[in-house]
Amino acid sequence: MSAPAAPAKAGPQPMTASTRAGVVVQTYISDHVDALNRAIAAFERQAPGSAGTVRVTIHQLRTVIRGYAHLFTETPPRSQELDHLLEALKHTEDLEKLRVHFSDRFDQLALEASEHPKWYAALEYEMRESYRQTEGIASQTWVAVLLSQVRLFTEHARLSRDGDKPASSLMGVLSQARTHLLDTYGRLSHATDLVLARDETRIAAREAHYLAEAAAPALGQVAMDVVAPMADLERLLDRYRQAVIARNWLLRLPGADRADRLTASLAELEKEHLRQLGEEIDRAASEMAERWS
Repeated sequence: MSAPAAPAKAGPQPMTASTRAGVVVQTYISDHVDALNRAIAAFERQAPGSAGTVRVTIHQLRTVIRGYAHLFTETPPRSQELDHLLEALKHTEDLEKLRVHFSDRFDQLALEASEHPKWYAALEYEMRESYRQTEGIASQTWVAVLLSQVRLFTEHARLSRDGDKPASSLMGVLSQARTHLLDTYGRLSHATDLVLARDETRIAAREAHYLAEAAAPALGQVAMDVVAPMADLERLLDRYRQAVIARNWLLRLPGADRADRLTASLAELEKEHLRQLGEEIDRAASEMAERWS
């Protein structure tokens, strides 16, 4: 007679608003350390989009660790090298998105590959070189050390009094992030540099998005009602930033390339795209403010 099967191990208990706040955030951080390891492995293979995935995952981790630091007695140390890596990843990602962006434009104009401007091939070469150079930074020892520090933190984190409070207390952080986002957007009407001001709004939306995302497993729809409009606004602002980069790229080309009729037409397309995106951003932000008023 065969032995009775061992009882199945119970999976992790679902989180609720009563789960300790520190446990909710600690779980989010642990999941994203695993995600970052996978993203770095893909980046080392120069997988398409991997530079952006690494950068986004780092921002998710850093935003949540900083934003919820009060839930723990100690958090991983800040790293100046990490800022350098993020800048390098950002440059690589921008080049890759530019290549895709212009490829889509060529498709819209029904251009054959032979009709693509010469600077497009140069852009692809620059992107490949940027991947290679940034990979050198990402493979340095300090990155592995930093990851191990964050992993040790997630495995042995000590909760503060705030961390022992129920997850419902996280709504205080979300309310502050929401207020900061609305205040940042409100300053747009007085901004002397609209592009810079919109980028500051993008960063505020990104941070609020990640803070709400970390709380969502416990707070459910309450947090998702914050996540969804913030994520939508962030995407619009990211598209705006990409259009700015594309137009600036075209305007900074050497004179002969810039004077090319196709390139001049692309620059005008980007100008009109920026105007349309600006209207969409204002509409989305107004609807978000009305929903939260």
